[in-house]
Formats: sequence, structure tokens, C-alpha cells
Amino acid sequence: MGEELLRRWAEPHRVYHGPSHLVEALNALALLGGGRTEALALWFHDAVFTGGPDDEAASAALARARLTADPEALEVTRLVLITREHRPDPTDGPGARVADADLWNLGAEPERYRVSVAALRAEQPGVPDESWVLTRTERVRNLLSSRLFHTPLGRSERLPRARANLATELAQLARSASAG
Repeated sequence: MGEELLRRWAEPHRVYHGPSHLVEALNALALLGGGRTEALALWFHDAVFTGGPDDEAASAALARARLTADPEALEVTRLVLITREHRPDPTDGPGARVADADLWNLGAEPERYRVSVAALRAEQPGVPDESWVLTRTERVRNLLSSRLFHTPLGRSERLPRARANLATELAQLARSASAG
């Protein structure tokens, strides 16, 4: 199973959603005090990546199929699905840790954040620039209107910079749209 997951994460069409994203999420999870089940969820959360809207559901199905003998399979599957919207229940500690770990990069240093956005764009080579700007603008607005981080550490350590990064990106997208 490990080799299959490593192969999946190293697929050539992945630019952002590759091994470095997985490592960053796992490192964030360790800082957040996550355990084995949450780590398994992160290993599976982008195991299926086509850039489409059903990737999380397909990744959850893969987790269910591969972890049939694991008593944690249902919980891993549930946590994978949380990465679709990143909105765990307020009482869901594992869900909060997985959601925060997946979005940890939002609170990166500005240059690192810009590199990540460029990598996200590179994963969509067939999407015209105008469409990318519209879709990304909607995504950034949705992120800005959400809670973003659900753990105390995520809120204290990542939230201010994440909001600043997203606001800067939104302004850049607006300039691109008006120049377009």
C-alpha cells in the first residue's frame, strides 16, 4: 500500500499536490498533535488527483478499499472527506487537525505562498487564464469568508498570515481580471 501511495503522490501531472504538499501536511499534523489515523487520512487525502471536483470522494473510496482490514478505515475515510470543504464540526478534534494540516500552506511566508499558487496554476495547463482567474477568485473569496483554521495553533500561528496572503492574491487576481 505504501508504494502505491508514493507512486500516486509522485505522478507527473502533480505540481502542488505532490510529495512536498504531503510532507508539509504531515509535518503540520505533527505540530498539531495528530495521530496515526489522521496521518493515514493525509496520506490518502489527495491520493487520487485529477484536478476535478470528485478527487476527495475518489481518494476516500481508495482509502476504504485499501484499509478494509484496518479498524480505522471508516475514520480515515471520514477525515479524507473533510478535506473537500475543510469545515469540521467544532467538536471534531481529528477533523480540525486534518483540515488545518491540509491548509497549512495558506499561512506560509508570502514568497512560499506565491510559489504554491503558481504550482496550483501549473496543474491546470488546459484552463485559459481568464477562467483560472474567475475560478481562483471565487476560491480565494470562499477561503477568506471561512474560518480557515480550526485548531488553536492554526489560528494563532497561521491565520494572520493566511488572511494576508489570500488578500494579496485576491488583489492580484482583481488586477489580472481588469487587465484581461
